[in-house]
Amino acid sequence: MSYIIQVFLKNNSFSEDYALEKYDGKDSPENIRYEWEDEFRLTDDSEVLEIVRDQPFVLAGEIGEGKAFHYEIQDVIQFIFHGEDGSTPIVFSEQCLDEYIIDHDNKRLKVYLNDDEVVENPIPGVYIVLSAFPKELRN
Repeated sequence: MSYIIQVFLKNNSFSEDYALEKYDGKDSPENIRYEWEDEFRLTDDSEVLEIVRDQPFVLAGEIGEGKAFHYEIQDVIQFIFHGEDGSTPIVFSEQCLDEYIIDHDNKRLKVYLNDDEVVENPIPGVYIVLSAFPKELRN
């Protein structure tokens, strides 16, 4: 069984008191708990999870007709899943990380982000705050 990754962007304006008073603690159209949610499953049967905080993440790829880019993104936390097919990093800027929960028994990682700053998601599994995102790659 492979890991399921769930990412939630918290709405800092959400009122728990209002939700409890009016909607039995549930969200409502005028009081949403999360601005967005992502959920995906790793395709490899990962068994080992490593958390790395002291290394930059290298964002690399190509733009357009073979123009390569390579940027080191600092101040990130990387959840690295090791499986039969190699390693898969799931990356978050420390600035946007609110909390995370690892459930090894059910192979689930839940990550909660704050909405203090805009978060870019350039590729699946990578969440970088706009201030740390390379200017050359912004649309």
